[in-house]
Amino acid sequence: MKRMDAWLILALIASLTIMVAPTAVAQSSATKPGAAAKASGKKINPLEVKRLDARLDEVRESFLRDTTNLILSYENLGQYERAKTLLESLQKLDPRNEPIKVKLGELNAKIIDANKFEVELATDESWQPIGAVTKDRPLRIRVTGDYNLTVSLTSLGPDGLPTANPAEDLVANVPLGAVMGVITPAGSAGGSQNDKPPRPFSVGASFDKPADRDGILHLKVNVPPGARCTGSLKVEISGPERPSP
Repeated sequence: MKRMDAWLILALIASLTIMVAPTAVAQSSATKPGAAAKASGKKINPLEVKRLDARLDEVRESFLRDTTNLILSYENLGQYERAKTLLESLQKLDPRNEPIKVKLGELNAKIIDANKFEVELATDESWQPIGAVTKDRPLRIRVTGDYNLTVSLTSLGPDGLPTANPAEDLVANVPLGAVMGVITPAGSAGGSQNDKPPRPFSVGASFDKPADRDGILHLKVNVPPGARCTGSLKVEISGPERPSP
């Protein structure tokens, strides 16, 4: 058995111990003659309690075995999301369990590596759709290459370049010329009234953060109106669902 698999089993044992401990304490109290008499007046059969305790151990071992096998089977089939979902459910039983945290980190890395593709970002175009993303799922972007930027400004007022319209203007919180991203609601130009308006974020050469919402990831370079760009950038994406060709 692989070392990480052994760690996972130990982690599940710890989680199950936490889950079962309160029940065991309650049973221990209930088996005391004085406590039993005060609680219900019924006579406790020690043999019956022992039989139930043995059954509890069997259930725990069966759950441990089946859950571990299910997680590893999903992982071996490349179904990392399903394995992660099951492991996250177990983590709720023991949030501080380090082996589970390590295993979740491994699964996140595998999810990223399994869903990797490349696109060419045209620097002379506006927002370009990349793929569908899911809130809290890992998102990794790598950008390489260079392009030429020519800015022709005839006159400016005291407020400088316009920044009100992210679709056309310079975005204030992103460096001039940098690659930036935005996540818009899928199938809708503006989303529901309860949604916060999408805010562009800086990507630059590297971006590693979970998506903050469900939707479609778009990319473009941050240049002012009237700018002329030539060339393209190579973008390696991990995390979004790759669009159909």
